[in-house]
Amino acid sequence: MARRPRLLLVEDEALFQRSLASHLGVVYEVAIAGSLGEAREACSRLRFDVALCDLHLPDGDSFQLVAELAAVEGTEVIVMTADASPRSAVSALKAGAFDYLNKPFDLTELDLVIAKAVEHVGLRREVAALRQSVPATRGVERIIGCCPSMDALRSDILQVAATPDTTVLVRGETGTGKELVAEAIHHASDRRDSPLIRVNCSSLPTTMIEAEIFGHVRGAFTDAKTSRRGLIEMAHGGTLLLDEIGDMPIELQPKLLRVIESRRVRRLGGDRESSVDVRFVAATNRDLDQLVREGKFREDLLFRLQVFELVAPPLRSRPSDISLLARHLLTQLASRLGRNVSGFTEQAMTRLESYDWPGNVRELRNVIERAIILCRGQSITPELLRIGPLRAQAGSNGNGSLFPAAVEACLALDDLDQAYVRHVYELCDSNKTRAAEVLSISRVTLRERLRRAGVH
Repeated sequence: MARRPRLLLVEDEALFQRSLASHLGVVYEVAIAGSLGEAREACSRLRFDVALCDLHLPDGDSFQLVAELAAVEGTEVIVMTADASPRSAVSALKAGAFDYLNKPFDLTELDLVIAKAVEHVGLRREVAALRQSVPATRGVERIIGCCPSMDALRSDILQVAATPDTTVLVRGETGTGKELVAEAIHHASDRRDSPLIRVNCSSLPTTMIEAEIFGHVRGAFTDAKTSRRGLIEMAHGGTLLLDEIGDMPIELQPKLLRVIESRRVRRLGGDRESSVDVRFVAATNRDLDQLVREGKFREDLLFRLQVFELVAPPLRSRPSDISLLARHLLTQLASRLGRNVSGFTEQAMTRLESYDWPGNVRELRNVIERAIILCRGQSITPELLRIGPLRAQAGSNGNGSLFPAAVEACLALDDLDQAYVRHVYELCDSNKTRAAEVLSISRVTLRERLRRAGVH
């Protein structure tokens, strides 16, 4: 049987104290105190879910007691005051009180306020229990792979996550999951409850990147109608991921270096600095050492980013992980697409494992998503995987052909391509952005191919 919520009643007026204790004792386990001293003595012996405190007691005002009780994990404080001015109640709320009641109050009102406080305590305990039940590896489990290089990567992520101020540089080819590594660092650290802000240094125009990252004040440039926080300030308390750091303009690199070293940021056009508490994680698929030699990247910034370096290994270096990743992606994507595709034929898996994967995990994901869309049964066959030798055999009638011979007999190669594009476009509910992603082409190319296929 669950214990009843425990309530501390701090009230010096004897008749009112007995009346409240009698009423509340039906639902709660009630302890009584008539002074600050008695209240502190009771708290030294027991832990209370809710404390109901009069603000004015014989040995002083309760503001300090309210602050002390409110600081106890799992305790909410409700104050009672006969003061007609709201000033005392406001002061109590600032001290950490959950709510307040003006005397005299209705018992129904009292019951509702206490019930809300008890519910709030319960919710806070549930959240705390969930946080304890979630391992510190949260986020790392998304780094899939059983080869030694992946075991080492996960171990290094947990090591650096434990030092929340350490700057991290994540290197790796396109599609290896560098952003996933950055997310794992953030979620395994004490910063997990604060923002993870991402900025892609290659996707922002050079004219905008400074204002986006560092913020700006009103009038800093023509369109700056108001002041605005930059992404660094938005990441306060959390993590800032600087993706494609190798593409950051050389003229902004000294300013970034100063922020990383001083943890202070000045907005564009501003004359004062603000302190920021941010972990910086940079990611790149470029050779930063070569960029330094070419004068396109500052060596001092590279040294500052390299405090802790992680490398996301290419998929071709860990072929034993391909089947594991493929099955994980199939389950994930089939569910999202609402398709009843549950596995790969043995030949299809052999084809996946023998391919070099220049686009790494991102390419694997795209290939599997396209195959799920085209699949008519429950298993993906080699003909649905447009990789490796299949690309060279797509127009033939051999065993490795992409489509059955009967289809190829009635369709010219160009017609086949157009039919495939139309088919994917329809399966994506005429969403050009989604279809372009599945086909691994740009929206501009997709529009042209749809035009040739007679789709407008």
